Amino acid sequence: MCYMTEPLFMTERRRTILEALREQGRVSVNELSQRLQVSAVTIRQDLRALEEERLLERTHGGAIMPRKHPAAPELTFDVRQRERREVKDALARAAARLIQPGHTVALDSSTTIFAMLPYLREIPRLIVVTHSIAISQALLDAPQIQVIMPGGVLRRDSIALVGSPQNLPDIHINSGFFSAHGMTIETGATESSQEEATMKRALMSRCLRVHYLLDDVKWGRVAPFTLAQPSEIHTLFTTTRLPCEAVEHLRQHNVEVEQVSVEAV
Repeated sequence: MCYMTEPLFMTERRRTILEALREQGRVSVNELSQRLQVSAVTIRQDLRALEEERLLERTHGGAIMPRKHPAAPELTFDVRQRERREVKDALARAAARLIQPGHTVALDSSTTIFAMLPYLREIPRLIVVTHSIAISQALLDAPQIQVIMPGGVLRRDSIALVGSPQNLPDIHINSGFFSAHGMTIETGATESSQEEATMKRALMSRCLRVHYLLDDVKWGRVAPFTLAQPSEIHTLFTTTRLPCEAVEHLRQHNVEVEQVSVEAV
């Protein structure tokens, strides 16, 4: 079954808003309305949606870059891990079927990829390359899996090491498994943290095949930093609720779309 979404220009418009915000530090509703040739009401709706994703902070008449508030920190890894667990487990189970004994795999630091660990434990002679401290710690009692990590600086929000992608080993990786903050037709896969995006792209560059696991609710979200264009993705694991136009667009770019029925898991 296919699901229709809002007009496609919405995602491109919101990406333009974020780009203007990064360049200028602040934007106004009137300026954006004139530049993008849409009503002020539409711009306010865009700003409200982007604020809900913590990508900006609305002000009177416009928006500024988001500030860190002690009372409202970014969701922790543990909190995100509990969100939509059934979907993450379904995607993880489907993706793990691609891995063969003796493979070398890259795993990013997302909670979606973390959900693959129970299925990876059943596969012998694996080598896992990851910047995720959470994944490495979870595999301490799995001696059949060798874990390779780069050096770097601790990013507490994702419990991962970032900042030194040059420290990744010079190794051929059979398959890499990644998730993203969001994905659109115009932007591809995007990430909210520049440090995370840099490390994920470094991991991707060493992978023979790149696979993304993406909850359908992330479709249409735009984050500031690019992870991958469709041409760089071999397989997208998602749910049966991904919009029809998204599926068609991805397949036109030779992305194999595997839609998992969560209800059936």
